[in-house]
Amino acid sequence: MKRIVVIGAGPGGIAAATQLQNQAGNQIEIVLIERNGTAEFLPGTLATALGQTSPADWQQPLQLPGITVQAGEVTQVSGHGVVVDGDSLTADFVIAAPGLALDDTAVPQQPNIIPFWSPSTAATASDAVQKMQTGRVAVIVAGLPYRCPPAPFSLAMQLAHHYQQAEKKVDVFITTPEERPLTIIGNGIPEHLERSCAELDVAIYTQFQPDWGKSGENEVVSVDGRSQPFDLALVVPPHVRSPLLRHLLGDGPLVSVSPQFESDEPGLFVIGDAAKTPFPRAAGAATAQGKTAADAILARLGLIEPAPPHAPEPECYIGHGGEVFSKIAMRYPHGLPPNAKPEVYLDAPSTTLADGFAAAFKTWKAQRYQPQ
Repeated sequence: MKRIVVIGAGPGGIAAATQLQNQAGNQIEIVLIERNGTAEFLPGTLATALGQTSPADWQQPLQLPGITVQAGEVTQVSGHGVVVDGDSLTADFVIAAPGLALDDTAVPQQPNIIPFWSPSTAATASDAVQKMQTGRVAVIVAGLPYRCPPAPFSLAMQLAHHYQQAEKKVDVFITTPEERPLTIIGNGIPEHLERSCAELDVAIYTQFQPDWGKSGENEVVSVDGRSQPFDLALVVPPHVRSPLLRHLLGDGPLVSVSPQFESDEPGLFVIGDAAKTPFPRAAGAATAQGKTAADAILARLGLIEPAPPHAPEPECYIGHGGEVFSKIAMRYPHGLPPNAKPEVYLDAPSTTLADGFAAAFKTWKAQRYQPQ
């Protein structure tokens, strides 16, 4: 029986493993490897940083019918298998979805500078956020690319709303290396984020690339010499390539892949945030990539007919504070880049969208835990 190994239980990894199972059933062996045997809902990062939830609220044990879930640390990967906790596991194909790694070491190690970008790392920010009574809080995007592009702006707005509701004299601002917020998406999204931040008195400093060597204990300085003082800095740390994928071709943190997401190493597919694609680093894009890679492998094994790439359907909820959310969605009805551009949709801020966010989390849990 052919064995396919999937690394990572994020949206791409789960989609790949599930597609393999749905399409091939018991004709192949599917092994899904995740470090602790549990998955983490990354959109829960902001609620954890704000002290509304704990990291455990956004974690889910993995159990999927017809799929072997193996807990362990993958230290080596190729198109022929992996090394997990020192043991070799051979495979006919491997789909790697390790995501991008967070380089916390690139950020100064100071009590008032807190790098994080997941629920498990956001808990360190919660106490500092609650203790602030007066002063300036900075949300700093340390570099591009990073996963879930709208999220830092959502964090800044929710922080501002939190302090305003608590009647604390805390100002919130955000820095980003971009020319404008999400300028690559366009279609009114930059204006929406600028307007929404302004309504909550959140200042946005664009084209701001931090120079940590010149920055001080209470001041962040950009490479062009601009500076902003702060009392607390919440930093989206630089995203770098996963150590597993350092041997593959590609620029910076991203791995070059084919339209079916196969890397330059035959048999090794790379999907999700680590793949060099024109799609946003969001769950909906990773899901389509996982399905596309799974179909390509099954077609190569002769188990299904070759299929075109799946069109991604990225969606992102943006918290404005309280129960108010807006939503950005992208669709590709006219084909995929570079031959066609997506259509971008914006749902205006509303309390009804909070139900959509809760439903997305419920769906996420159901995809990862299905009792036998």
